[in-house]
Amino acid sequence: MSRLCTLFSSSSGNAVYISGGGTALLVDAGASCRRILTALDARGLDFSGIAGILITHEHIDHISALEVLLKKIRVPVYASSETLDFLCRNGKIPPGAVLAEASGTFCVGDIKVTAFDTPHDAAHSLGFRLEMPDRRVIGIATDLGHISGTVEHHLTGCDLIMLESNYDPGMLDTGPYPYLLKRRIKSNTGHLSNEDCAEGIRRLVKKGAAYFVLGHLSEQNNLPEIAYQTSRLKLAADCLRERLDYVLHVAPARGPGEVLAI
Repeated sequence: MSRLCTLFSSSSGNAVYISGGGTALLVDAGASCRRILTALDARGLDFSGIAGILITHEHIDHISALEVLLKKIRVPVYASSETLDFLCRNGKIPPGAVLAEASGTFCVGDIKVTAFDTPHDAAHSLGFRLEMPDRRVIGIATDLGHISGTVEHHLTGCDLIMLESNYDPGMLDTGPYPYLLKRRIKSNTGHLSNEDCAEGIRRLVKKGAAYFVLGHLSEQNNLPEIAYQTSRLKLAADCLRERLDYVLHVAPARGPGEVLAI
């Protein structure tokens, strides 16, 4: 059985637990080490069983706990070469940490991981396609200004997809953020709006995907019910039926979601 549990998912911190066969992985290590351990414990997930940490990119809400975590468990860190260089230059990892470039397809224990490029204003951000021992496939793609052809290609065929649904355009436009930050969020290398996420899900459902988690919602420029309803209404307009054609979850911002088993 393959499992996914979001521990945190917002601009304040991001971490996702994935397990299958005898292998567990952490995707990103935002928030604090203590909060990550507390979230894992709250869902009965074994921290000591984690075999590796996949890092999507170097922004603080994805790496803030990394240095402390690596002092507790000596596991490899997988990221793009540019992200690994940033971590080393900025003292974000302890001495002796095992670093591995996430490029192409590689195996971590029983899980086959494919790293793919995502369009975000970072050194070199990645999404991940994880082929589990039971032949289930999980896709992770957050922090992306648009769904590129590369992103859609790697998410196609996944059974469970975590996709960014970051902001509601109306809330962003009328909110307190300065103009330049709003422009950055809405750019092709910023974040994904609810509408663009919904359209991406519609296409992926048409290609056979059924289980989705909406992630990385902005706490200032979005609400879980708005993100959820935007995708649900887009799918309903195509006569796609919830619970029959697809299942839609929203990741909590500041605590663990339910453990999803597929």
